[in-house]
Amino acid sequence: MEKKLELLEKYERLKEEFKTYQNFAESTIQIISEKNTKLEKRLDNLTNIVEISKYINSNISDSNLISMINDMIIGVSGVTYSSIYLFEFDKLVVKATNSNEIDLSLKFKDDFVDLRGGKLFIINSKGFVEEELIKDKIHSVIGIPINLRDKFTGYIIVEHTLWNFFSQEHINFISSIANQIAIAIENSLLYAKVKESSIRDPLLGMYNRKYFFDTIEEKLIKDNFIEFAIVMMDIDDFKKVNDAYGHQVGDEILISVTNTINENLHEKDIVARYGGEGIVIYIHEIENYNIVYNRIDNIRKEITNITSENKKLKNPITASFGISYYKGNKTVDKVLETADIMLYKAKTSGKNRVLSE
Repeated sequence: MEKKLELLEKYERLKEEFKTYQNFAESTIQIISEKNTKLEKRLDNLTNIVEISKYINSNISDSNLISMINDMIIGVSGVTYSSIYLFEFDKLVVKATNSNEIDLSLKFKDDFVDLRGGKLFIINSKGFVEEELIKDKIHSVIGIPINLRDKFTGYIIVEHTLWNFFSQEHINFISSIANQIAIAIENSLLYAKVKESSIRDPLLGMYNRKYFFDTIEEKLIKDNFIEFAIVMMDIDDFKKVNDAYGHQVGDEILISVTNTINENLHEKDIVARYGGEGIVIYIHEIENYNIVYNRIDNIRKEITNITSENKKLKNPITASFGISYYKGNKTVDKVLETADIMLYKAKTSGKNRVLSE
């Protein structure tokens, strides 16, 4: 009997130890499971960030890139609304949103956020704006600043109808996207700079010859019946200017001539460096040949007033011009050839003049 009681006590003790171990094991499994879930969420977020980063880098020149990033934020984070604000001319402008309400000051009843402050903000409120002013009752908002090399350049603002919806994981994820947008902006600026430098003359800032003729060809593909003028021009005796005063003064003269031309062109006109001191001008949509002639002759007259800040010039700077017209009855090459012939005649008949076909 005593032996039986001893075994029973041992059984109960083992049973209690097993329950304790079972509870501990279940608690440990629960903790590990929660940790695994968190790790999986972080891994998913990291994967999403990597994929978004790849997408951004492969679509850096796409004009709709910011809108596409905003769509990704909505799809991945499950928010109700997402908006991306960027600074333009010292003013925050909405570049992408899926919300009809873009003035956040209308949505905050008791909370005010200065969007120009560039600080991360979190708002959880049960008393936002009156129901009729917005489509859905928004109760959670976070604003993540976009900083480019420590310069505040915009915001990502996401909203949800659930109160206290956003966790630290949301903040980390949106912050990572904000960093990606900052990198995309910087890369886009560099891309635009490289692209612009590939089509412009580095000294004069005007377009290069290839871009000039590619643009005209594109215009003709869209509308073969447009009429325009091509003007060829040369600075007269420019080699003598370089020889007498040096290339620094020569460059100064070229820049002044360029500025004079630009000041007399209309918005859709194009000017490009043809080679050396040669410049070619596209005059958009001809209304009257006399008007074109007078515009070019006015440029010629203004060029004679150009001076140098470094040297006193013995003779005024002059230029010769040749004008030809495209009327749909010849090729661009033929128009250019005719303009070149007119320029040659202007130079051989005394220089400092405008000749038109």
